[in-house]
This record gives sequence, structure tokens and C-alpha cells, in this order.
Amino acid sequence: MFGLALDLRDRFGCMGVIVDAKPGAVGFYEGLGFMKLDVTSGDLGDRPGPIPMFLPVKEIARAGDL
Repeated sequence: MFGLALDLRDRFGCMGVIVDAKPGAVGFYEGLGFMKLDVTSGDLGDRPGPIPMFLPVKEIARAGDL
């Protein structure tokens, strides 16, 4: 996924990766550097909704330089 993000950055100007994390996976994504995004609308009723999270492509590129 991250390699694709870097390719899309170079070809089209991709700025980052957004995931819809399940509530139980938020810690996993935070460990990769993803940040929670504020949700302004959308409710799934009695089901726990996904948590949108964003990782800037510059952070992906930086991790590849390590």
C-alpha cells in the first residue's frame, strides 16, 4: 500500500493515505503514524463506525529513508 502511495505521489501528486479503521485497529494505525480525522457527518446507528485516519505521504517517504 505504501509503495503505491509513493508511486501515486510521483505520478499524480498524492498527498497521503486514508483508511477507515475499525475501532479495534486504531492503535495499530496510530503505531504506523496515522492520525484520526474529524468526522462531520455520517452515523451507522447501532454499529460502531469506522474511524477515518490519515498518514501524509511525506511520512511514508521518510520511513523509507531509514
